[in-house]
Amino acid sequence: MLLVVPLALMAAGSLRDLITPLGYWAAWLLWAAVTAVLMRPQAGSWAKSWPPLIISVSYGVLLLGMVIAGVVNYDGATIYQALKIIVIAGIFVAMWWMVLRAQWRQLMTALYWVVGLMAVSLALTVDVNRVLAIGSRHGSSLAAYGVLWKVGALFLPLFVSDFIVRPKARKINALMATLCACFVMLDGSRTAQLVVLATLTGLLVFLGWGHGWWSLFKKSRWWLLLLIAAAMLILSIGENQFSKERPTNQAVTGAASLINKIEGGFTKTFRTRFGKGDPARIKLLRVGVQQSIACLPVGCGFGKTATEVKGGTIMPVHNAYLAALGDFGVLGLLGMLGFVLAACLPIRRVMRRAVDSKQDYYVVAVAGSALGYVMALMLNTFTTEMSEWGYLMVMLAFAWAPAKAA
Repeated sequence: MLLVVPLALMAAGSLRDLITPLGYWAAWLLWAAVTAVLMRPQAGSWAKSWPPLIISVSYGVLLLGMVIAGVVNYDGATIYQALKIIVIAGIFVAMWWMVLRAQWRQLMTALYWVVGLMAVSLALTVDVNRVLAIGSRHGSSLAAYGVLWKVGALFLPLFVSDFIVRPKARKINALMATLCACFVMLDGSRTAQLVVLATLTGLLVFLGWGHGWWSLFKKSRWWLLLLIAAAMLILSIGENQFSKERPTNQAVTGAASLINKIEGGFTKTFRTRFGKGDPARIKLLRVGVQQSIACLPVGCGFGKTATEVKGGTIMPVHNAYLAALGDFGVLGLLGMLGFVLAACLPIRRVMRRAVDSKQDYYVVAVAGSALGYVMALMLNTFTTEMSEWGYLMVMLAFAWAPAKAA
């Protein structure tokens, strides 16, 4: 249960709108307090129970940059955000203590419950298309579009890895992986689709490197990847076919009908999500670079790296690293880049091992998801919300924790 609660809280990011942001933070703090009491290190083992140095330093450098930016610019909002980072770092310590005692099997069981919860929430949401969707983007009452994709994209590599390690659990993992693919496609996030492509490609490269490409393709269990691809294709086709009325005077059947549906599905997906591009993001990046340079070396304060987009709305730059540089200066950027390094090092450690281990599949999966998350920050704003940082916490904690029994 100590694993299910934080996973459910981060997955149900839209819960903030139902119980208020204060209530959402209170839920996280209550979990952290209970976990810290139950999972506190035993006497004499405190020195070995602190998070990895690279993660602690990353939090510290980011925090220092925020404090300096807040003081120099007399910006109370920046100091407030720095206080939230302190709380987030404290919650990570509680997470670390819990993960030190957790097993991979327990993590997978917790993920089953959370993905199931998201699926039920999506199914029970009344009139999803009208209430919670914009165009081809959909969500639920617990995870609106923009939130739902993280559940699918960041949990998917773990189900693929568990599918390999535990053959007896193939059916449940195939179901979970398919649901994750559905979440990504229903959300419609371009960032999510890029993250899925990158993480699964990285996982395949690792597997091919460790076991040989021919052996990899011979194994029948790899139909899971085809199943995921098929699920994404079906959803793409369905989005094209059922989001508008079908013409009644056209009768196309058989193979020609199937080809038309596939072609139409792909055409719609790339035209509406990728083909149109993103002029607003491009403008934000272009102006953000200029603002960041002007604000060096200590930054101009939280939310200052922003500009006006179409409609007169002032929007922060959709690149967390550029925002950290412009808002919190060089130290802010170094702190954020530290988390990127923290996501890469466990993969390097696994690749250098001479002995293959089942634990390696899980480590590469969680580290890959952490890397996918920090990659997604290149296309998203800087945030201090636990619905965002929670994913990075869990993935980094499991990637760095000592090996546990599968």
